[in-house]
Amino acid sequence: MRRACFYLGLLMLVGSTACSSDSGKDPAASSGGSSASAGTATGAGGEGTSSGGRAVSSSGGALPSGSGGSGVVSSGGAPGSQGGGATQYWGSAHTGNFWTGPVDYVESQWHNACAPSVKYPNGIRSLYGNYIMGLANEATLEQLTASSGQLCDVCAELKANGKSLIAHVVTYGQETGPNDIDVSPEIDAALNASSGRTLTWQFTSCPTSAPIQYTFDGRQWTNTWFFRVWVRNSRVPVAKVEYRIGSAAWATADWQSDGAWQASSQDFSAGFALRVTSIDAQAIEDTLPGLNTFDPDVGTASHTNFQ
Repeated sequence: MRRACFYLGLLMLVGSTACSSDSGKDPAASSGGSSASAGTATGAGGEGTSSGGRAVSSSGGALPSGSGGSGVVSSGGAPGSQGGGATQYWGSAHTGNFWTGPVDYVESQWHNACAPSVKYPNGIRSLYGNYIMGLANEATLEQLTASSGQLCDVCAELKANGKSLIAHVVTYGQETGPNDIDVSPEIDAALNASSGRTLTWQFTSCPTSAPIQYTFDGRQWTNTWFFRVWVRNSRVPVAKVEYRIGSAAWATADWQSDGAWQASSQDFSAGFALRVTSIDAQAIEDTLPGLNTFDPDVGTASHTNFQ
């Protein structure tokens, strides 16, 4: 079967090759994945977690709160809250087939298109669990397109063979059909692939009570005039990221094909603010510490999440 490789042209950085499959083959007997074990398939709204709970770090403790201090929620929630709310759905339900990529964090065969060159950070793996998937390039959600990296880290509810679960999107590429998806071995097993590979799937809010996590590209970390940030663990798909220093006007970051947001031409060493806007017009503002003052892979947490 065909596989698609595409080049991620990262402005001002060395590019990296990212691949996602179009599978269409029998399940692979891969054991790749993160240290977090997947949960069981449940009814609508079920999820896979690392320990039966949510929002735990790889060491089992609560994820750290953001070190930026203050924050503002301009729509929904109070400062310091951690998201939650009713399950939301977007767009129509799609019917296609699911294939074992395999999609896994260790990238046993294919690079995850939504990950940096050093792969998904351990903290995000623990938050997401092993229910991870890849979309076809043609997949869209409102104005967002998978082929541009704009659907990285969104969630979808998958239903097949009487089973249902929620998965995070971590990659994209060419599929055998525009509504086909690639999945992790854990999803393949949970959806009972031996009984059939036809499924329906629909974009949904992510089942998390933890705050948004900001992780950064560490390849030019000492260059405090430039950053690339991923907005991970957002309950609602992100539509825009803005930044500013002090009381300056907000500037819109550039969305990259690996899902990161890029900004440059200012000195971010003393700290800066981010404003993240969701597709349903909620907005969250966070004050972040200066670049090169924390581990870029660990990143820093927002004070909240979308409702």
